[in-house]
Amino acid sequence: MDASEGSYGTDDRTRPGFLGREALDLGVLLLAAGAAHVLVLSLGHSDGGVRALITMGVILLAVSALHRWHRHRSAATRRPRTGGRARKGAPKTRGAVPDRPEEAVDRLWSVRVTLADLPGGLAALTARFASLGVDIRLVRVHPDEEETTDEFLVSAPAHVGEETLYSAVLGAGVRDAIVRPADVHELSDTTSRTLRLVSALVEGATTLEGALLSLASAQDVERAEEAPEGMGREDTDGTTMTLPAPDGAVLVVRRVGVPFTAVEFARCRALVQVAASLHGRSRQR
Repeated sequence: MDASEGSYGTDDRTRPGFLGREALDLGVLLLAAGAAHVLVLSLGHSDGGVRALITMGVILLAVSALHRWHRHRSAATRRPRTGGRARKGAPKTRGAVPDRPEEAVDRLWSVRVTLADLPGGLAALTARFASLGVDIRLVRVHPDEEETTDEFLVSAPAHVGEETLYSAVLGAGVRDAIVRPADVHELSDTTSRTLRLVSALVEGATTLEGALLSLASAQDVERAEEAPEGMGREDTDGTTMTLPAPDGAVLVVRRVGVPFTAVEFARCRALVQVAASLHGRSRQR
């Protein structure tokens, strides 16, 4: 109820009957003074009465002090506690979200699949990702003569692990699914990354082996005199790729668990051709 509806404040002097309230307070005060005077006169003229008055006064003071201490302690208990001590000099921001523990941070995965040649296959796969709270960051398409391999770089919540992703992908009607942890550097555009590697080769900032490791996301590049048994000097076989080095040796590129596609082989072969061109020019000088 607001003031326009006839409400009054909490002060007794603003309420109706103010004179009656004052008279009541004055009467209580006079009655208390008279009772105290009678008590003093009746007990004050004897030794026992004086001791009784002193004892009653001490008891009343002790009760009052105990009551005040109890109220102070109850108020301190009800006071809301903060989650932690603020760091000295740290800015105070409203609505700041505390740092998430490391295990709660989203993780990056590479999901490489061969989709069945059926309508709605890609839609079913993306719907599976969405149901898990998985965010698709980048899609790479690896076309081949007979089939197409799609690689998804996805960001998944911490509780979504490799097995969960693998099961979700298989449920979408794909085959040859490969799920592995990915590196944040793989999110860069492939064309831009290839150009940066070519520039680094030209400037001498990297070696051909290092450039191949980065471009192919491989784990090992070995320089050999001959290609592995059953492979040519420029060939692919599952997770192994061979390329002719500019100095006549054979570069054997290996990757764990993820076979090389024709598109990846073509990129790496083009990079080797750039290195061979640079090697030929340096020999002519």
